Amino acid sequence: MRYVKVFIIGLLALISVVFVIENIEVLKQTVQLRLNLYFRFANFETAPLELWVLTILSFALGAVLVLIYFMYDHIRQRQIIRQLRQNIEIMAAELKRAGVQVEPASVMTAAQEPHEEK
Repeated sequence: MRYVKVFIIGLLALISVVFVIENIEVLKQTVQLRLNLYFRFANFETAPLELWVLTILSFALGAVLVLIYFMYDHIRQRQIIRQLRQNIEIMAAELKRAGVQVEPASVMTAAQEPHEEK
């Protein structure tokens, strides 16, 4: 699976290079972004930018937003897993008090064991 990921990333990099080479004249054109909110002093303009710079900045902004989203999602999932483990421990203690023989350690270690590669 690791080789497939490397192959796909390499293919995307190759496609990106071909895109830039084939469109180099268009990407060298300058653009100036403007924001006019129709208020008295609310006219904003950027400095003239080449189109390739704008493309890279857009990509970087998207990458940062995706990174923030996945970090938030990862933290939230860790909190849920922690809460579920605490619930398992509480239920095991209640079952033990009720006189039922429970081995929560075997359940926890089975879930945490790494999968063997064949």
